[in-house]
Amino acid sequence: PQVGRTIESAGRTALKDLAHCTFFFFLCVSRILAVNEIDKSRFVLRVKTHAVRVQPKLTETARLLLDPELLRVPKLRYLVKNKESSASFLLLLKYVNSIEGDPSLPLGNVVLAREKTKEQVLASLRNTVEEQKHSLKKRITELPESALNAVSALTVEDLDEYEIQVDYDYWSWSVVLKKSLPDEFLCPSSYEQVGHIIHLNLRDDQLPHRYLIGSVLMEKIKGTRTVVNKVEPTGGAFRLFQMERLAGEDDFLAQVKENGCVYEMDFSKLYWNSRLEGEHRRIVETMTEKDILADAFAGVGPFVIPAAKLKNVKSYGNDLNPSSVEYMKRNVVKNKVTNLVETSCSDARAFLLDLIDRSIPFTHVVMNFPSGAPEFLDLFRGAYRQQKELPLPMVC
Repeated sequence: PQVGRTIESAGRTALKDLAHCTFFFFLCVSRILAVNEIDKSRFVLRVKTHAVRVQPKLTETARLLLDPELLRVPKLRYLVKNKESSASFLLLLKYVNSIEGDPSLPLGNVVLAREKTKEQVLASLRNTVEEQKHSLKKRITELPESALNAVSALTVEDLDEYEIQVDYDYWSWSVVLKKSLPDEFLCPSSYEQVGHIIHLNLRDDQLPHRYLIGSVLMEKIKGTRTVVNKVEPTGGAFRLFQMERLAGEDDFLAQVKENGCVYEMDFSKLYWNSRLEGEHRRIVETMTEKDILADAFAGVGPFVIPAAKLKNVKSYGNDLNPSSVEYMKRNVVKNKVTNLVETSCSDARAFLLDLIDRSIPFTHVVMNFPSGAPEFLDLFRGAYRQQKELPLPMVC
C-alpha cells in the first residue's frame, strides 16, 4: 500500500509539472506569435461607385427621392462636387463597380454591383423615385413640380462614376485591431478615458498583444498621450491598483471635465472611475439648496464639488488617501466653491461622528466604497442620542 501511495503521489506531482510546462510553453508561443506592427497598406481601399449628376437647384429634390439609394459611409459625404463640371454635383450611390483592397473592411452600405449595367442601376433608381413619391407625399407636395419631373426623367447619360479612396487614417481603432490581431475576439470591447490617459483591463489572452493594442489606441483616440493596463485588481484602503504603461508618456497627471466641473488628479495615486459620471450627476440632481452633503469617501470631489457648484449645497468632503484630499482641495479652488466645501483627511467613521458631534445637520451621506461602506453603517446606531435635533440623513 505504501508503494501504491508513493506511485500515486509521484503521478500527481508529474501531472502538476506537466501542467506548468504546458502553460509556460503556450505562454512562450503566444509571445512569439504576438503581433507587434501594423501593416498600414492593408487598410488602403479604392472604391469606384456609381453616381448621379444633378444641377445645383435639383440637389435637395434628388436627395429626397433617391435617399434609399445613396451611399452611406461614415465621415464621407454622398454629395460631392463634379470635378469635370463646376455646373453640377454628384450624388454618390451605394452601387459599387469595383473595390481594390480588402472587401471585408466595413465601408458603410456599399453594394458590390460590378455585374450591374448602367441601365439596371437606372431602373433601380426609377423604382425608388416612384416609391419615395408615395411614401413622402406631404414633403413631395412642397417641392417644385419642375424639379420632380427632372429627377423622375433621369437617363443613362446622367449616371457617372466616382472614385473614393480611404487609408489607415480613416479606420477606427476597433477596425484596425480586429483586422490586425490573430483573432478579432482579441480586440478590447471598451476602455476608460481619464483625461489624456486610456485605461484598459485586458484579459489574459490579450496580454501578448498589449503593446500593439496600446499603440493603436494612442494613435487613434484623439487627445490620448498615455495608455495603461490594470495589472492587479483594485484593492487596499486607498482603492489603488498596479498598472503597466503600454504606450505613450509616463505622465499620470490628468485633467477631467465632468458635469460642468473640472478635476485635476494624479491617476496613479488615487481612485477615479469615469464610468460613474452618470451616478455622480444622478445623486447631485436629487439635492436642493437646503440640503447639506457629507461624502465619507470623497476622492477628488466628484460629488461635493458639483453639489456646491450646481446646487449651491454646503458640502463636506473626506478621504483617507492624502493624495485624494490634496487634489480635492485644488479642485475646490479650481471650481470656485471654497465658500461651500470643507475638506478633511481621516477615517470615514471618525469623519461622520465628528460632524455629528459638531451638530452639523447634514441631510445626505455619500459612501462610494461598495466593498467596504456597509462596515461603517453601524456608526449611526445611537450616534444621535445626544443630538436629537439633527435630521436623520439619507445614505447613498
